[in-house]
Amino acid sequence: DSLTTPNFNRYCKEGMLFTQFFSSGNRTDKSTPAILNGYPAQPTVSIMKEPKKTQSLNSIIKSLNETGYNSEFWYGGEINFANFHSYVINSGFRKIISEDNFIAVSDISEWGVPDHILFGALRDSMKKVNEPFIKVVLTLSSHEPFDVPMEPVFTGNDEFAKFRNSVYYADKSLGEFLDWAKETDWWKNTLVVLVADHYRRNSVDVLAYSEEIFRIPMLWLGGAVAKQDTVINKLGSQVDIPLTILHQLDLEGDFPFGKDLLSEESGSFAFYVFNEGFV
Repeated sequence: DSLTTPNFNRYCKEGMLFTQFFSSGNRTDKSTPAILNGYPAQPTVSIMKEPKKTQSLNSIIKSLNETGYNSEFWYGGEINFANFHSYVINSGFRKIISEDNFIAVSDISEWGVPDHILFGALRDSMKKVNEPFIKVVLTLSSHEPFDVPMEPVFTGNDEFAKFRNSVYYADKSLGEFLDWAKETDWWKNTLVVLVADHYRRNSVDVLAYSEEIFRIPMLWLGGAVAKQDTVINKLGSQVDIPLTILHQLDLEGDFPFGKDLLSEESGSFAFYVFNEGFV
């Protein structure tokens, strides 16, 4: 809602908002391969934890590396969780920034470096950039235990209030970075894709396979976006991201599970899994 994510809502007027978009899985290690490799999540296992398999996965990073892009992965937490380090290497990232790069930071939370510090370091690194580039940034402050360096905006000590405050903080950190990025020289050539990695189930009364909790936001921003204040209602999921972006660059890629969301010839459908099945 606009009270929890005022910056995201503000930027919706400046980009393309995909309103019927779904997470492929229910955890970060399941959904990230969907976003970057176009590989759907599985109910009970994670391909990210299988290095021999991730070596053979195609990725949007590998495709862009071949055309001269500088690729970086940014994450403020422990890069070895869920075999992430091996995965990002196998996906083709040429530079990796993680919690290990922030040893001088004193207010690291239980989960890692707070989002505003991560975005601050990203901003400093992008005052001068070599184009073309692709940077993937994974935030963490809206993850349990929702420990954020901010006075609460929403009252209450229950878990939902803490979660809501953590999302507000993450949105504030992101908004400040975007406001700065809009004033740079590289913004006019850049596509920014904002997408959640997975849902959060805020009530046991909500069914584990409900569309309500698997539907997530995706917003395209930046000077490279030709149509502002645009809503896309076609059904899609994270596995569609690589092919959709590559086609906008007149590039091809081998992503058999995905479709081009912006093509009139592609269908309107989405697939997702939960621990006991799929929809």
